[in-house]
Amino acid sequence: MVMCFTSNAYAALNDADNTFPMTLESAIKRTLANNPQLHEFDFRQQVITGEAKTAALKPGYVMGVEVENFLGSGEVAGIKDMDLTLTLSSVIEMGNKIHARKNVLDIKRQMLDVEKQVRSLDILAEVMRRYIDVLAGQETINAVNDAAQLARYTYQAVIRRVEAGASPLLEKKRAEAALAAARLDVQTAKLQLQTSIKSLSIMWGEQQPTFTQVQGDLFSLTKSPSFQTLISELATSPHIQLFAQQSRVQDAQLRLTQAANQPDVSWTAGIRRINGIDEMAFVAGASVPLFTQSRNLGDYEAQKAKHDQIEQQKQSSLRNLYHQINQALDARNRALLEVTTFQKNIIPPLKEALVLVEKAYTDGRFSYLEWVSTRQELLDAQHALIQSAKKALQRGADIEALTGISIVSLPSESTSAPIFKEQ
Repeated sequence: MVMCFTSNAYAALNDADNTFPMTLESAIKRTLANNPQLHEFDFRQQVITGEAKTAALKPGYVMGVEVENFLGSGEVAGIKDMDLTLTLSSVIEMGNKIHARKNVLDIKRQMLDVEKQVRSLDILAEVMRRYIDVLAGQETINAVNDAAQLARYTYQAVIRRVEAGASPLLEKKRAEAALAAARLDVQTAKLQLQTSIKSLSIMWGEQQPTFTQVQGDLFSLTKSPSFQTLISELATSPHIQLFAQQSRVQDAQLRLTQAANQPDVSWTAGIRRINGIDEMAFVAGASVPLFTQSRNLGDYEAQKAKHDQIEQQKQSSLRNLYHQINQALDARNRALLEVTTFQKNIIPPLKEALVLVEKAYTDGRFSYLEWVSTRQELLDAQHALIQSAKKALQRGADIEALTGISIVSLPSESTSAPIFKEQ
């Protein structure tokens, strides 16, 4: 994705700066490479890897020593009739328990990958929202710079009329105050833009931004997909896949519990030294626990209940996702309607009205207040246009985070036109 933001007004603001503008692609790459919320998953993967090594271990061996018939009384006093037995014992796991343990951890590792995808979507959506804040701030500076330029032109026109005796001194004072207010708007917009830029750079841990602008077109707005289209694609969303992985983990836990119902065989083998007859003999033994299936019944029922609970949580989460998507889609569509209305039906006639009222004021047919009010109406409409475009893009980012479907596009060239004509 290659983007380029072009604006004479904004370039003039940063003509002393030689740094390249930030791109959305670069912002995303930096965030993914330096965000601690994503690095957390590396450590969680290491935890699972360590647990997998432990789960793959077979039962260990135990060496034992048993001494009989010593330090007693009478004929067994001392150690002359002592019997010494050396044993080696272990457990034979039944029911393929090693495979069941490893399977649980393998599926947990897959679920962790899906969790990382969900977290990545949330983080990328926040990057896009902050990036859009900067784009909107840049467009706002364009607007207030144009407004300040017109306020300066208006002030000069009023002075000429006042000096010619065609207007009262009161209009000069009002024009002077309006010019000061327009310049204040420019300074305020610059400060807000700096704040937005810093908020964006903080996403990848940069407290002092190395860029002063970003690339992209705030007014490049694509049509929203339908609600049914988004819902139909939701099955592949990481949010839903996460529940599928949780269900698989619980299935593996159930199989592990069932494997535990198979009793393990404990065995012992060794050699015994019988001092009384000065002979050696081999010893061996085996044991199997009884009624283990009934002892694991409670654990099995608990795991089964957790499995059923996941399905209910999935259904609840689906309904919540439907609601959030519906709300975000509605907000985006209303914002798109506002953008279209402002661009086609509100701003063009206001621009024409501003030209007409300016000429009428110069001819002495309209008052200064009519000129200023028309100018302010146009400026308010342009600010509303910027906010509507910003809302449409940010709600699109919200939908992307919920569904994983890309609907936000920020091409290279800005298509916005200046608010006011060059004077």
